Amino acid sequence: MKTRAISVDPKRPQPEVIQQGCEVLRNGGLVAFPTDTLYALGANALDPTAIERALTVKGRHHGKPLSVLVPSVEAGAALALLVPDGVHNLMLAFWPGALTIVVKASPRIPPVLTASTGTIGLRMPAGPVAQALLAAFGGPIIGTSANKAGGADPADAKTVQKAIGGQIDLILDGGRVMLGVPSTVIDCTTAPARMLREGGIPWSKIQEKIALA
Repeated sequence: MKTRAISVDPKRPQPEVIQQGCEVLRNGGLVAFPTDTLYALGANALDPTAIERALTVKGRHHGKPLSVLVPSVEAGAALALLVPDGVHNLMLAFWPGALTIVVKASPRIPPVLTASTGTIGLRMPAGPVAQALLAAFGGPIIGTSANKAGGADPADAKTVQKAIGGQIDLILDGGRVMLGVPSTVIDCTTAPARMLREGGIPWSKIQEKIALA
């Protein structure tokens, strides 16, 4: 298949371009787009078929959960089985931003997305393109990195095209992203919370907020 690439203003994304991305997502397609950390490989997070396709494109094992991008704290809480006060405080402190929070998943989340673990990683990105796409789409979008599993971090559209071009429907090219590193991932299903991956936000800053909770 041929992957379309469309330029998008990274600071003021054009509504007509964003709508093209939404149309692809609504039809079960895959869209790569810039977030505040890396380019994400997006699909409708409530469409098991689209999720399976994203896993195939990445060459990722089905036993590993995918993260989900949401437009707001409220939207993130709606996908969780329970949001304790401490988790809610972390969302308020670091969202939008480079923090993925692992929580117990709502029953409405497709098992393929959680890899049948019953947990889900949620993040509210800060990038204008990602925020505009999430708001216009009106639902959660998977936010795994737009590369092959274990491949180079996709900080620009050229890297995405090289890695998975010809396997996805659309790339929204917003230039190089701000951070160029993955989000920090913390597991809040345990007490105390534990870091799974350090990325855009230092673990020390998160620990400070947890200590104050």
